[in-house]
Amino acid sequence: MRPFSFTKACGLGNDFVILTLPKENTDLSKLSISLADRRYGVGCDQVIFVEETLSEKTVKIRFFNADGSEAEGCGNGSRCVAKLLMNEKGWTDIKLETVGGTLVCQKESENTVSIQMPLPVWEKDVLPSEKATFVTVGNPHLVCFADDINDVKTKGSTLETYLHQINNLFPERVNVGFAQVIDRNNIALNVWERGVGLTLACGTGACAAVVAACLEDWTDRKVMVHQSGGSLEIHWTEDGLSMKGEALTIYQGVLLT
Repeated sequence: MRPFSFTKACGLGNDFVILTLPKENTDLSKLSISLADRRYGVGCDQVIFVEETLSEKTVKIRFFNADGSEAEGCGNGSRCVAKLLMNEKGWTDIKLETVGGTLVCQKESENTVSIQMPLPVWEKDVLPSEKATFVTVGNPHLVCFADDINDVKTKGSTLETYLHQINNLFPERVNVGFAQVIDRNNIALNVWERGVGLTLACGTGACAAVVAACLEDWTDRKVMVHQSGGSLEIHWTEDGLSMKGEALTIYQGVLLT
């Protein structure tokens, strides 16, 4: 394989390797596992491939988790790749076509991007033993409201891996968020990300948590979601669901093997 360039980026500590889709026939799953390795590769939670420009200001991208599985979408990663492409092209807005839907992205400042997310779809009380809501925002999330959101460290893996065996809602496994409502405008959240593990932040997970809380009328429609890596502003209105937060470019490099 020839050398190719990549960009390392992160949103609230959720980190990514972004690169142009290789032209030669490449096993993207295998390549993603290699790139995501934090000792022998670049190291990241997800790899994002910029596949093609479909039209002016519309670009197709694909997401692969650290374990090589393909994901429908990623909120933090989408902000990072949107910022990178907008800076390269001199644009202030861009559309990203993903497996999970079309994302309309706007540059708010040098390191802040907002995204109009896919419309959420939900099903409440999917686990009899938990206060849990299944929310899809391009990709699937199980939101559990808990007294201790750190419980996701011990329960997240089990819920991700095994729930699909007993519930047809989760055929491809599920991201698991443990959330706690602080007040009507603030939520604390920890997410066990499918194919990755515990992450410092999850953008789509934050969107899912706000939707789940709003359905119970525990919060207003505009909420700050606080995670280990930082905070995201989520706004759910009749017109759609939006997310705003940081997008940082860390460094650029060349992969030799």
